[in-house]
Amino acid sequence: MASKEMTTGTKGKRGGLRMSVEIASLLLLIFSLLLGVSVLLGPRFGWQIDKVLSGSMEPAVKVGGAVVSQKVDPAVVQAGDIITYSSPLTGRLTTHRVMEVRPGAVPSFQTKGDANQSNDPYVVPARNVVGKVHFHIPYIGYPAQFAKTLWGFVIMIGIPGLIIIVLEMRDVWVELSEDEKRKKAAKAAEQGSFDESTGSQGP
Repeated sequence: MASKEMTTGTKGKRGGLRMSVEIASLLLLIFSLLLGVSVLLGPRFGWQIDKVLSGSMEPAVKVGGAVVSQKVDPAVVQAGDIITYSSPLTGRLTTHRVMEVRPGAVPSFQTKGDANQSNDPYVVPARNVVGKVHFHIPYIGYPAQFAKTLWGFVIMIGIPGLIIIVLEMRDVWVELSEDEKRKKAAKAAEQGSFDESTGSQGP
């Protein structure tokens, strides 16, 4: 009896572990799909996700996070807004706060990082503005950047998907094995019953 209880407990633990792995894989798959779709299809709808590489905007925007920006008409950008733009000096995407809007036929913007002591040594032309930042997601910058690559997208979707497929295939195999055992047991019981009835007949 003790042996049966121990076996049952082991099966229960294994089943709980399998369920935990399956749920974790499913959540990871959902997360990867949402992130992948957002990164790849977002720009088609005017949205963009970019990794934060420096601490110039801390504490509002932390390194390793991601900023989500939306393409807007530069005419609606105001002082205090955070924008992502192509730097006039390096051409790199930069996310800083607008300190001053300089009017003109086409507006330009004086920007500054919150953590910096002084304004940026340039003025951002309206044509360089990629979008206005709507919110920041901590810690998600690195996976978002990885998801922009072909291999990153394949791995982030493929690995959790493969785990789920393997677990489901294992469940099917176990069920088929158990079904086969039940059939053999039923057949053996039927044969035993037949043998007993045959042996009990008189001459």
